[in-house]
Amino acid sequence: MAVDWAGTYRFEYTEIDKTTLAPGGGRKAYALSHLNLSPKIIAADGVNIVANFEVLGNANYPNSQVGQQFGSGVNAGTATGMSGNSSNVASQNQGASNLQVRELYANFNQEYGSIVVGRAPLQFGLGMTYNAGKGAFDHWGDVSDMVGYKFLIGNLSFMPMIGKPYDYSPAQGRDVTDTMFNVEYNNPETESVFGLFYRTRTSSLTSNDAFNVYDATVNPAYTNTTAASGWSTNHTNITLMRGWESFKFRMEAGFDSGTTGINTAANNEIKINGYGIAVELEFPKTDWKWLVKAGMASGDNPTTDNYEGYSFDRNYDVAFMMFNHPMGGYDVLTTNAQRNRSTACTTAPCPLYANEEALDEDAIGNTVFLSPRFTISFGDKLDWRNTLTYAQIQTNSSRVVGNDTAKDLGFEWDTALIYRPYERVQWVNEIGFFAPGSAYKEGSVGRDAGFNYGFQSKAAISF
Repeated sequence: MAVDWAGTYRFEYTEIDKTTLAPGGGRKAYALSHLNLSPKIIAADGVNIVANFEVLGNANYPNSQVGQQFGSGVNAGTATGMSGNSSNVASQNQGASNLQVRELYANFNQEYGSIVVGRAPLQFGLGMTYNAGKGAFDHWGDVSDMVGYKFLIGNLSFMPMIGKPYDYSPAQGRDVTDTMFNVEYNNPETESVFGLFYRTRTSSLTSNDAFNVYDATVNPAYTNTTAASGWSTNHTNITLMRGWESFKFRMEAGFDSGTTGINTAANNEIKINGYGIAVELEFPKTDWKWLVKAGMASGDNPTTDNYEGYSFDRNYDVAFMMFNHPMGGYDVLTTNAQRNRSTACTTAPCPLYANEEALDEDAIGNTVFLSPRFTISFGDKLDWRNTLTYAQIQTNSSRVVGNDTAKDLGFEWDTALIYRPYERVQWVNEIGFFAPGSAYKEGSVGRDAGFNYGFQSKAAISF
C-alpha cells in the first residue's frame, strides 16, 4: 500500500473600487488563505481510495473552496459573555475552523472499465456546467454522492451513474436522485473529443425545497412560492473539441428543461427552460498566443412565471470583475438564483450578500460575450496577459413594468503579469478596468453606472 499526496496552497488579495457602480459606493478589499489536500491511497493494483480536504474553510460559503478570509477573529460579534480570549480586540489568537472533507471515493480500475463509488468530483467539457474545480485558483467545485461504471472501448467510453444529492433518512420517499449518462469519444492523437452528458434530477414532494431558491429575490412573481409536487428536470450538455498544431477549437452547449415542482402564489407552475453556449478558439505560438472566448447564456424574463435563465459554473471566468464579482444596483445578469444567501438568516426568503460583502460568486448569465486574450511569454518564468471583454444582455431584466433597458453591458480590460519562479509556483498580479454599459442604468430607473477598477494579487503553490 502507498499514499500519494497532492494539493494546492493559495493566498489571494482582491480590491475593487465600487461594486455598486455609484460614486464611493461599495468598495471592498479582502484576502483569502486556503489549503487543499488530496491523498490517494493505492490499496492494490488498480484499487485507489481518494479524498479531498479543505483547510481553513469559509463559513459564509459552505461546501466551497474559496478559503478563509484573512483576519477571521475569535468572536463573531456577540457583545456579551466574553473574556479577553474571546474578544477580537483583546485576544492574541485567531478563530479556528474545522477541517472539511469534500471528496471521498473509491476507484476500481479494470481492463475494460472502472468503477467509481462515493463522493466524487464531476467534470465535463469546458467546465461551463460541471466543473470539479481542480485549477489552482478555482473557488468552487462540483461533487456528487454516486455509483458509476465507466465502460472503455478503444477511444470510446460510456459511463452510467446514479447520484444521490439528498436522502433524509433510511426510510424511502424523501430523497433527491440523479440519473446520469456520460458518452465520450476521445482521440489524443488527433486531439478530437466529442462528448454528451445527460442528467435527470427528480425529487419527492417532501424533499423539494426549491421555494428557498425561486423566491422574490429571483423574480417578483415568486413571492410566497410553495412546493406542489416533486422536482423533475433534464439537463443536457454537448462538447466538441478539435486540435491542430496552430489552431485549437473547443465548444460546449448546455440545455435545461423541466419543472421545479414549485407554484407561485397565483398557483402557476414554475418551469425551467434555459440554455448556454461557450466557444474557445486558441492560436498557440512559442512566445505568444491568442485565446478567444465567446458565448451566450439565456436570461430570465421577470415578467413571466417560468425561469428561462442559465448560469455558467462560477469557475468558468472570462474577466476579472465582469461575470465574477457582483456589480450594479439590480440583477442585470439574472443570476440571483445561483448566488449565496446570508448564513445568518433563519427565515426564508434569505437576502443575498451585498455586493461589497460578496466574494467572486457571480456567474455568466443573460448575455452574449466576446473575450479575446493575448499572452506574451518573456522566457519560461514571466508572462504578460491582456484580456478585453465585451458583452450585451439578451433579455430585459428590469422588474419595473414597462421599463425597457439598453443591451450594452460594457467593456472590461484586464492586464496581468504572471510570474513562475518554480515549476509549480505561480504569482499573478492583475489590474482590471471596467466601463459599464447602459444596461446597468436600468432604463428609466437611471441607476449609477460609473467607471470601475480593481486589483488582485494571488499566489499558488501546487504539489
